[in-house]
Amino acid sequence: MKIRLVHVGLVVAVVLLFALWGTAHLRQASVAQAITRPDPAVAPQAQPDPAMASTPEARAYQSRLAFERHARSFLRDAPGMDDRTRIQRAQALSREIDRREQARELSADEAVMLRIGLIHAAVKDDRERVRQAQEVVDRYRKQTAERQAAFLAQQRRDAQFQEYKATEARIVSEVLAMPSYPNGMSRDDYLRQRLQEAREAIYATTPQAPSPGG
Repeated sequence: MKIRLVHVGLVVAVVLLFALWGTAHLRQASVAQAITRPDPAVAPQAQPDPAMASTPEARAYQSRLAFERHARSFLRDAPGMDDRTRIQRAQALSREIDRREQARELSADEAVMLRIGLIHAAVKDDRERVRQAQEVVDRYRKQTAERQAAFLAQQRRDAQFQEYKATEARIVSEVLAMPSYPNGMSRDDYLRQRLQEAREAIYATTPQAPSPGG
C-alpha cells in the first residue's frame, strides 16, 4: 500500500512540474511574444525581428523550450524504450538538469520534480523507484538545511562584526581622550587590551568565528 501511494505521488510530482514550468513561462512571456507573435499593429505577413530573436534572452528562452520538449518526450516515450536506451536518455537528461541547476536556470523545486519524474520513467522496479526518489528528496532537504544554516551563521557574524566595529570606535575615542592609563600601561598597550576584551565579549557565543583585526 505504501509503495502504491508513493507511486501515485511520483506521478503527481511530474504533473506539478509542468504546472510549475507554465508559471515560469509567464515570467518570460514578453520574450516569447517578441519572438513568436507579430505586433497587432503590423501587417499579418510581418516576420519576427531577427535581431530580437538573436538576443541572449531569446536564445535562453528557446533553449529552455527545447529542454522542456526533450524532457516531455522522454517521459511520454520511456515506457516503449528498451532498457539501455531508456537509461541512457535518463542519464543525459540528469546531466542537463545538473548543468541548468548550476547555472541557476532551474530552481531547486523544479530540479527535484524533474529528477523524480526521470526516476519514475526510467526505473521499473517500484521499490527501487521509491528508494531513488527518497534519496533525491533527502539530498535536497539536506542541502536546503545547510544553506539555511550557512545563511543564519553569516547573518550572525555580520551582526557581531557591526557590533564590534561600533564598540571599537567608542573605545578608541575613550582611550585617546584619557590623560593617563592604568597600571602604568602605554596608550597602545591599554588600547590593545580594551579591544581584545571587547572581541572576547562580542564573539563569546561563536568562538570559531575569526575576530577582526584592530
